[in-house]
Amino acid sequence: MSERSHRAEVRPLYPVMLDLTGEPCVVIGGGRVGERKAAGLLAAGADVTVVSPRLTPRLSALAAEGRIRALLRPYAPGLAALAEARLVFAATDDAAVNKAVLAEARKLGKLANAADAPEASGFHVPAVVRRGRLTLAVATAGASPAVAAKLKRQLEAAYGEEYAPYLELLHELRGVVQQRAAGAARSADGAHGAVPAPAADGAHGAVPAPAADASHGARGAARADIFRAMLDWPLPELLRAGRLTPERRAQLVDMAAAEPTAEGMGRIARWLNSLLPDNQ
Repeated sequence: MSERSHRAEVRPLYPVMLDLTGEPCVVIGGGRVGERKAAGLLAAGADVTVVSPRLTPRLSALAAEGRIRALLRPYAPGLAALAEARLVFAATDDAAVNKAVLAEARKLGKLANAADAPEASGFHVPAVVRRGRLTLAVATAGASPAVAAKLKRQLEAAYGEEYAPYLELLHELRGVVQQRAAGAARSADGAHGAVPAPAADGAHGAVPAPAADASHGARGAARADIFRAMLDWPLPELLRAGRLTPERRAQLVDMAAAEPTAEGMGRIARWLNSLLPDNQ
């Protein structure tokens, strides 16, 4: 096989983050692979059913706790749980069974994955690092799970646990700035009085649409500048060092609300930088 024909077999994958909260998903197989798949689905809030005559101790415990539904029987075509599932995982130690699961899922229009047959799967499961709202995923299209695992470890080291509160804080600040900016825009519009009704000859009509659009565009650009300025703040470093106390966090929010401008964000940056351990 030529290098060119080998390259043609690589299928481009479309990355997507699925909201599986409360969605039915089924794992065929109760071994260690099935346990990992079930754990990943539970972390995403899915409604998980595991089908297998035997379960690992961890899966048995999850079933006893009511966190998963366990069907203690071998896979057979026509399984209702598979027909209802949003995602299907073939995770048995029998390649023929996994192939049959994929075939049935494909026939039913389901997205299905088999760890031992990535080339036949409808989707791949990446190596994932979760930090609250932040999700980092690495995939190699089945070429090298070891490389994906290595990169995952590097991401875990580069993006520590501090990124969970960091994203929560940015989310809060974004809401504060948007709210204050919207209030300022309403005040500015009100200061110019009501928009006059168009005269019969159009000579004294309302403000032209292009002018209004330009005004909204300028406000949007200003907010974008504010959010970009926030990215320069040393918040991850302060959180990692335990320097952003609840009192300082509250002060930060108040400062952002008091002056939601690019200049205000610059003043906040100087204050935050002064709190770094090296600057104390």
